[in-house]
Amino acid sequence: MKTPKSTLDTTQLQIQASMAMAELPPEVIVDILSRLPVARLLRFRSIAKPWRSLIDSSYFVHLHLTQSAESKSHLSLILRKESDLYCISFDSLNDAVELNHPLMCYSNRIRVLGSCNGLLCLCNVAEDIALWNPSTKKYRILPSLPSDRKRDSNMCLCGARVYGLGYDAIQDDYKLVRISQFIGLDYLSFQSEVRVYSLRSNEWKRLEDMPYVLCYTRKMGILVSGCVHWVVTRNLELDQSATELVIAFDVANETFREVPMPQNMDSKCQIDVGCLGGCLCIVAKYEDKDVDVWTLKDYGVKESWSKLFTVAQTRRIKSVRPLVYSKNDREVLFEQDHECLVWFDLKSQRVKHVKVRGLPDLFEAVVCMESLVSVHPRRQDDSKQQEAAGDKKNKKRDDFLAQGFKLVL
Repeated sequence: MKTPKSTLDTTQLQIQASMAMAELPPEVIVDILSRLPVARLLRFRSIAKPWRSLIDSSYFVHLHLTQSAESKSHLSLILRKESDLYCISFDSLNDAVELNHPLMCYSNRIRVLGSCNGLLCLCNVAEDIALWNPSTKKYRILPSLPSDRKRDSNMCLCGARVYGLGYDAIQDDYKLVRISQFIGLDYLSFQSEVRVYSLRSNEWKRLEDMPYVLCYTRKMGILVSGCVHWVVTRNLELDQSATELVIAFDVANETFREVPMPQNMDSKCQIDVGCLGGCLCIVAKYEDKDVDVWTLKDYGVKESWSKLFTVAQTRRIKSVRPLVYSKNDREVLFEQDHECLVWFDLKSQRVKHVKVRGLPDLFEAVVCMESLVSVHPRRQDDSKQQEAAGDKKNKKRDDFLAQGFKLVL
């Protein structure tokens, strides 16, 4: 009986790789592997147990992540349209490829709640939340929270809700923060309830209320320098021109603080926040005027704000979302009006529309970097019995949500 060709190819790959690597110092092997895409690393895990142990180690996961961030490699754009997700390679920007994702069993729209170190957080209309690594195809369904109820007799039901995903480098933990805003029956008072989910403990906990009013009810928080950011105001009074400001939630300390605003920015504008090149940015949109994009070079230093570029309104622009610098840092890719991707040349101040095959007609884009980050971290203080009990409890719900989700390596 002949051996299948695929088996021979795999065996040859193992022999060739083992012979080549045997002659190299260990540190060189690690450096080479840290530069490879995730799909290839997942195949290399089957070559030998030492390779599997290396690639699965927290040290290598962090090294691969750092290497990708510094070299701007293994980046992709994730586009959401209603219940569908698409992926576009940043290196080519040629084709939008539809993705299978953990919440595909629902035909209704989903939301992307955050992106951090290769993990995406997804949510559906039933408030089921999945933490998903699209590179490894692994995911986790988060524990459910009870339905919202009136905070007291003077409060109506939840009027707004936002989320933000971040990484706690101190505890090596990924956290999802949820802010639910309750509006008073007098439309003057409010309460903003805060809950935080920890991936390491797989639990939600309640924090002190946030003393601000959310400006946008469904926009995800923006992660920069270990903090998640939203646009807020201090009051709800409709007869006053409320000043918009940016707040930051420190993922490690689990506290809120205000971010100093650009000194020379006109306050009579509608603002939004974003992340560009690892720096916090503010998009200032003026009525029937141009759109300014500001960046904070040194986080927390007010004097380091500078206007990066201005998008001229040849036609009415509804929204601008900066996404990523080009590899030579001479251009900025941004999403415009949820309809198109545009390159902005920082020197010539000219724009160029990007033609992508299969691009949805309406979408929201986020940047995602390939990574080996696991959605099932090694627990430091839970026994195996506790972990098994928790997994068994949620198995039926996880299996239902995963229908139609194919794991293809």
